Amino acid sequence: MRVIIESDYQALSEWAANYVAQRINQFQPSSERPFVLGLPTGSSPLGMYKALIELNREGKVS
Repeated sequence: MRVIIESDYQALSEWAANYVAQRINQFQPSSERPFVLGLPTGSSPLGMYKALIELNREGKVS
């Protein structure tokens, strides 16, 4: 397992969102080859979800 240490929750959330966005973009999903993402529940990942939404709004991930 890889452990990522960041200075605070916001920085970690942004790191995680960028990592997920990078993986999605590298996969190059299509209607014939969809990217399937399993998402955890609870309050811990909320910052990452907010950062992913922002990346989507900026057009950096779809």
